[in-house]
Amino acid sequence: MRLGVNIEYDGRNYDILELPPEAFVHLIPCMSKQQYRRLSERFEDVWPEPTVRRNHMLAFTAAKLGTSIDYLFLYRDALQFDDDEMERYIERHTKQGHRPS
Repeated sequence: MRLGVNIEYDGRNYDILELPPEAFVHLIPCMSKQQYRRLSERFEDVWPEPTVRRNHMLAFTAAKLGTSIDYLFLYRDALQFDDDEMERYIERHTKQGHRPS
């Protein structure tokens, strides 16, 4: 998956979804490294392919802030989210509900 936005990093051109993790984390200035890790680890269970997972991370963050992905790169205020918000996003985007055992 590609987003179509290219960035040069370490002398190479990358689509932003294909950036090495240490570079991708800095694309979302409103998110701390701990929040990035938490979101990535939770989404990895559902979307193991890194570029798909990163696309969902950007979409989740933009939706949480009520903005578009392109504006997200400029957003500087702190981001707050909890486990329930992550779970609701996953349910909406995978159509997975909680099934009784």
